[in-house]
Amino acid sequence: MRGGWWPYVLPILAFLILVDVSGRITDVASLTMLLARVAVPLAILVAFAFRGEYPEVKPKLTKMTCLDGIVGIVLAVMWIAPYILFPRLRPDLDALSFDPGMAGAALIPVVLTIRMIGYAIVTPWLEELFMRSFVIRVADVYETDQDFRSVPIGTFSWRSFITVIVVFLATHQVWEWWVMLPWAVLTNLWFYYRKDLFALMIVHAATNATILLAAIFLSDRFGDGAGGIIPLWFLV
Repeated sequence: MRGGWWPYVLPILAFLILVDVSGRITDVASLTMLLARVAVPLAILVAFAFRGEYPEVKPKLTKMTCLDGIVGIVLAVMWIAPYILFPRLRPDLDALSFDPGMAGAALIPVVLTIRMIGYAIVTPWLEELFMRSFVIRVADVYETDQDFRSVPIGTFSWRSFITVIVVFLATHQVWEWWVMLPWAVLTNLWFYYRKDLFALMIVHAATNATILLAAIFLSDRFGDGAGGIIPLWFLV
């Protein structure tokens, strides 16, 4: 298993399976499944990281890290704004909205803390490893005997550029494509500029954290055009 595809595939596979399972269970176990969706992929990531499976991830805080965060925040605004401005883009809010009160009012802070850890730490970590370390490099070498790790991080090719965008779209709901497409294109471009996987994790984390904070603090600030308000929980 060491040095193979599993360090990149297993965390996101476990996450996707847990997401699917959590959508099929009753509300009684919803908090347990929310915790599992965070804890299980995180444990897998940490285990592989301690084995040295992710040498391309070089955590280092610099002045550029602040800019990475700003880019992520700007992209979060880009993600949120169309759904506020154009009602037809919104999905069925009742069917898709995340419920911070799933375990009762007293546990809302616990639910939101777990969600923030998963959404702003675990998801960016596993998705960027899978998309911009694994998929993007495999796309360039799958027809050869070359190990994808031999491709330098941030190497541009039209094949890998388009492949990553297609996979991002395929792993998101159709109603998200309006914002997923520009987000994927712009973050790819930032990746080629930065040539740093950790920088993209910061961008992704800042985007997700900003979207969740917007859902927490701005869900009652925007009208839906029909006398109601827009609950932004469907975005998280």
